[in-house]
Amino acid sequence: MSQAPAIDVASSASPIIRELLAQHPRIGRVEVGDSFGVCFQQATWSREVRIGDTKADLYGLVEVIDNNPLVCADMISVPGKAATLALIALAPLVHAGLVTDSPVLVFNFPTDDEEVARALEREGLKTGVAVHSEPLDLGGVLAASVMVSIETPEDLDEIDFLYNEQFGRSFYVRRDETSEWAPDVVRDKPFAVYRIRISPDEPNSLLTIRLLSDPDGKCGTSQVIHAMNVMCGFEETLAVG
Repeated sequence: MSQAPAIDVASSASPIIRELLAQHPRIGRVEVGDSFGVCFQQATWSREVRIGDTKADLYGLVEVIDNNPLVCADMISVPGKAATLALIALAPLVHAGLVTDSPVLVFNFPTDDEEVARALEREGLKTGVAVHSEPLDLGGVLAASVMVSIETPEDLDEIDFLYNEQFGRSFYVRRDETSEWAPDVVRDKPFAVYRIRISPDEPNSLLTIRLLSDPDGKCGTSQVIHAMNVMCGFEETLAVG
Protein backbone atom coordinates (compact mmCIF):
# COMPACT_ATOMS: atom_id res chain seq x y z
CA MET A 1 0.00 0.00 0.00
CA SER A 2 1.42 3.39 -0.96
CA GLN A 3 1.95 5.97 1.75
CA ALA A 4 -0.17 9.10 1.86
CA PRO A 5 1.57 12.34 0.90
CA ALA A 6 3.40 14.01 3.80
CA ILE A 7 4.18 17.09 1.68
CA ASP A 8 1.07 18.79 0.33
CA VAL A 9 2.79 20.77 -2.40
CA ALA A 10 6.40 21.31 -3.49
CA SER A 11 7.75 23.82 -6.00
CA SER A 12 11.00 24.64 -7.76
CA ALA A 13 12.24 26.80 -10.63
CA SER A 14 14.46 23.89 -11.72
CA PRO A 15 12.79 21.50 -14.19
CA ILE A 16 15.21 18.73 -13.16
CA ILE A 17 14.24 19.10 -9.51
CA ARG A 18 10.55 19.22 -10.42
CA GLU A 19 10.98 15.96 -12.34
CA LEU A 20 12.33 14.25 -9.23
CA LEU A 21 9.67 15.83 -7.04
CA ALA A 22 7.00 14.45 -9.37
CA GLN A 23 8.41 10.94 -8.80
CA HIS A 24 8.44 11.36 -5.01
CA PRO A 25 5.79 9.15 -3.37
CA ARG A 26 5.30 11.47 -0.39
CA ILE A 27 4.52 14.65 -2.36
CA GLY A 28 0.95 15.44 -3.29
CA ARG A 29 1.45 18.14 -5.93
CA VAL A 30 4.38 19.75 -7.76
CA GLU A 31 4.38 23.33 -9.05
CA VAL A 32 6.73 25.75 -10.79
CA GLY A 33 8.31 28.03 -8.20
CA ASP A 34 10.81 30.86 -7.84
CA SER A 35 13.55 29.00 -5.95
CA PHE A 36 16.12 26.85 -7.76
CA GLY A 37 16.11 24.70 -4.65
CA VAL A 38 12.73 23.51 -3.39
CA CYS A 39 9.95 25.06 -1.33
CA PHE A 40 7.42 22.73 0.24
CA GLN A 41 4.32 22.92 2.37
CA GLN A 42 3.33 20.54 5.15
CA ALA A 43 -0.14 21.67 6.27
CA THR A 44 0.59 25.20 7.58
CA TRP A 45 4.36 24.65 7.78
CA SER A 46 6.31 26.31 4.93
CA ARG A 47 9.85 24.97 4.49
CA GLU A 48 12.67 25.46 2.00
CA VAL A 49 15.95 24.02 0.75
CA ARG A 50 18.14 26.73 -0.78
CA ILE A 51 21.42 26.42 -2.66
CA GLY A 52 24.59 28.36 -1.90
CA ASP A 53 23.23 30.77 0.74
CA THR A 54 26.14 30.99 3.20
CA LYS A 55 24.22 33.55 5.29
CA ALA A 56 21.55 31.00 6.16
CA ASP A 57 21.50 29.94 9.81
CA LEU A 58 21.65 26.31 8.71
CA TYR A 59 24.11 25.74 5.85
CA GLY A 60 26.30 22.85 4.78
CA LEU A 61 26.44 19.21 3.80
CA VAL A 62 23.65 17.05 5.17
CA GLU A 63 26.35 14.52 6.15
CA VAL A 64 27.98 17.13 8.37
CA ILE A 65 24.97 18.91 9.88
CA ASP A 66 23.40 17.47 13.02
CA ASN A 67 20.06 15.87 12.05
CA ASN A 68 18.24 17.24 15.10
CA PRO A 69 18.16 20.91 14.00
CA LEU A 70 17.66 19.81 10.41
CA VAL A 71 14.38 17.99 11.03
CA CYS A 72 13.07 21.01 12.93
CA ALA A 73 14.28 23.67 10.48
CA ASP A 74 12.15 25.96 8.36
CA MET A 75 15.05 26.35 5.95
CA ILE A 76 18.46 24.92 5.11
CA SER A 77 20.89 25.92 2.42
CA VAL A 78 22.99 23.20 0.84
CA PRO A 79 26.31 24.29 -0.70
CA GLY A 80 26.80 25.15 -4.35
CA LYS A 81 28.82 22.91 -6.65
CA ALA A 82 32.37 23.98 -5.78
CA ALA A 83 31.65 24.42 -2.08
CA THR A 84 30.15 20.91 -1.96
CA LEU A 85 33.34 19.33 -3.29
CA ALA A 86 35.47 21.54 -1.05
CA LEU A 87 33.56 20.45 2.05
CA ILE A 88 33.77 16.77 1.16
CA ALA A 89 37.51 17.11 0.73
CA LEU A 90 38.32 19.21 3.76
CA ALA A 91 35.60 19.09 6.43
CA PRO A 92 36.97 15.93 8.14
CA LEU A 93 40.46 17.47 8.35
CA VAL A 94 39.20 20.85 9.52
CA HIS A 95 37.07 19.31 12.25
CA ALA A 96 40.09 17.33 13.47
CA GLY A 97 42.24 20.47 13.58
CA LEU A 98 44.88 18.98 11.28
CA VAL A 99 45.10 21.69 8.58
CA THR A 100 48.35 23.65 8.90
CA ASP A 101 48.30 25.94 5.85
CA SER A 102 45.94 27.35 3.23
CA PRO A 103 44.56 24.50 1.09
CA VAL A 104 44.79 24.82 -2.70
CA LEU A 105 41.63 23.84 -4.57
CA VAL A 106 41.57 23.41 -8.36
CA PHE A 107 38.24 22.91 -10.17
CA ASN A 108 37.49 22.16 -13.81
CA PHE A 109 34.55 24.59 -13.83
CA PRO A 110 33.88 28.24 -12.91
CA THR A 111 33.52 28.64 -9.16
CA ASP A 112 32.03 30.91 -6.55
CA ASP A 113 35.28 31.53 -4.69
CA GLU A 114 33.59 33.55 -1.96
CA GLU A 115 31.18 30.74 -1.17
CA VAL A 116 33.98 28.16 -1.06
CA ALA A 117 35.96 30.28 1.40
CA ARG A 118 32.91 31.07 3.53
CA ALA A 119 31.74 27.44 3.57
CA LEU A 120 35.09 26.25 4.92
CA GLU A 121 35.32 29.14 7.35
CA ARG A 122 31.92 28.16 8.77
CA GLU A 123 33.31 24.68 9.41
CA GLY A 124 36.21 26.19 11.35
CA LEU A 125 39.02 26.68 8.80
CA LYS A 126 41.22 29.58 9.91
CA THR A 127 43.93 29.51 7.22
CA GLY A 128 41.96 30.75 4.21
CA VAL A 129 42.02 28.97 0.85
CA ALA A 130 43.43 29.42 -2.66
CA VAL A 131 40.84 28.59 -5.33
CA HIS A 132 41.62 28.12 -9.02
CA SER A 133 39.62 27.12 -12.08
CA GLU A 134 41.36 25.22 -14.86
CA PRO A 135 38.88 24.26 -17.61
CA LEU A 136 38.94 20.56 -18.46
CA ASP A 137 36.19 19.02 -20.56
CA LEU A 138 34.93 15.85 -18.88
CA GLY A 139 31.64 15.78 -20.74
CA GLY A 140 29.91 17.90 -18.12
CA VAL A 141 31.22 16.00 -15.10
CA LEU A 142 32.64 18.17 -12.32
CA ALA A 143 36.12 17.51 -10.98
CA ALA A 144 38.29 18.95 -8.23
CA SER A 145 41.77 18.39 -6.87
CA VAL A 146 42.52 19.61 -3.36
CA MET A 147 46.02 19.85 -1.90
CA VAL A 148 46.40 20.49 1.80
CA SER A 149 49.21 20.41 4.33
CA ILE A 150 48.24 18.62 7.54
CA GLU A 151 49.89 17.87 10.84
CA THR A 152 51.14 14.33 10.47
CA PRO A 153 49.18 12.08 12.85
CA GLU A 154 50.96 9.42 14.91
CA ASP A 155 49.09 6.79 12.91
CA LEU A 156 48.38 7.51 9.23
CA ASP A 157 45.29 5.29 9.48
CA GLU A 158 43.71 8.17 11.41
CA ILE A 159 43.13 9.91 8.06
CA ASP A 160 41.05 7.00 6.81
CA PHE A 161 39.15 6.95 10.10
CA LEU A 162 38.24 10.65 9.85
CA TYR A 163 36.76 10.31 6.36
CA ASN A 164 35.00 7.06 7.17
CA GLU A 165 33.52 8.59 10.31
CA GLN A 166 32.12 11.50 8.29
CA PHE A 167 31.05 9.77 5.07
CA GLY A 168 31.33 6.00 5.54
CA ARG A 169 27.56 5.54 5.92
CA SER A 170 26.57 8.06 3.24
CA PHE A 171 24.82 7.00 0.04
CA TYR A 172 25.75 10.35 -1.55
CA VAL A 173 29.49 10.54 -0.78
CA ARG A 174 31.67 7.54 -1.56
CA ARG A 175 35.36 6.81 -1.38
CA ASP A 176 36.64 5.06 -4.51
CA GLU A 177 40.25 3.94 -4.60
CA THR A 178 39.93 1.18 -7.21
CA SER A 179 37.87 2.30 -10.22
CA GLU A 180 39.37 3.88 -13.30
CA TRP A 181 39.30 7.58 -12.44
CA ALA A 182 36.99 8.66 -15.25
CA PRO A 183 33.73 10.63 -15.68
CA ASP A 184 31.61 7.50 -16.08
CA VAL A 185 32.17 6.70 -12.40
CA VAL A 186 29.65 9.42 -11.52
CA ARG A 187 27.89 10.30 -14.76
CA ASP A 188 24.10 10.35 -14.16
CA LYS A 189 24.72 9.12 -10.60
CA PRO A 190 23.41 10.83 -7.44
CA PHE A 191 26.67 10.51 -5.52
CA ALA A 192 30.12 12.11 -5.56
CA VAL A 193 33.31 10.06 -5.25
CA TYR A 194 36.68 10.94 -3.77
CA ARG A 195 40.07 9.36 -3.32
CA ILE A 196 42.99 10.30 -1.11
CA ARG A 197 46.76 10.27 -1.56
CA ILE A 198 49.17 11.13 1.24
CA SER A 199 52.82 12.11 0.98
CA PRO A 200 54.00 11.52 4.54
CA ASP A 201 56.64 13.68 6.14
CA GLU A 202 57.45 15.24 9.50
CA PRO A 203 56.10 17.37 11.03
CA ASN A 204 53.60 17.93 8.20
CA SER A 205 52.33 15.77 5.36
CA LEU A 206 50.76 16.68 2.03
CA LEU A 207 47.32 15.28 1.36
CA THR A 208 45.78 15.30 -2.12
CA ILE A 209 42.05 14.65 -2.46
CA ARG A 210 40.51 14.15 -5.91
CA LEU A 211 36.76 14.36 -6.43
CA LEU A 212 34.19 13.76 -9.18
CA SER A 213 30.46 14.48 -9.33
CA ASP A 214 27.71 14.75 -11.90
CA PRO A 215 26.40 18.35 -11.77
CA ASP A 216 22.90 17.01 -11.08
CA GLY A 217 24.17 14.51 -8.52
CA LYS A 218 25.67 15.31 -5.12
CA CYS A 219 26.65 18.75 -6.40
CA GLY A 220 23.11 19.64 -7.44
CA THR A 221 19.66 18.12 -7.70
CA SER A 222 20.27 15.01 -5.61
CA GLN A 223 21.65 17.03 -2.72
CA VAL A 224 18.52 19.21 -2.65
CA ILE A 225 16.19 16.19 -2.57
CA HIS A 226 18.40 14.51 0.05
CA ALA A 227 18.13 17.55 2.32
CA MET A 228 14.34 17.67 1.90
CA ASN A 229 14.05 13.96 2.69
CA VAL A 230 16.03 14.32 5.92
CA MET A 231 14.06 17.39 6.96
CA CYS A 232 10.85 15.35 6.63
CA GLY A 233 12.15 12.16 8.17
CA PHE A 234 11.88 10.23 4.89
CA GLU A 235 14.26 7.58 3.62
CA GLU A 236 17.31 9.56 2.47
CA THR A 237 17.36 8.10 -1.05
CA LEU A 238 13.62 8.48 -1.75
CA ALA A 239 13.06 9.61 -5.38
CA VAL A 240 16.84 9.72 -5.97
CA GLY A 241 18.40 6.34 -5.20
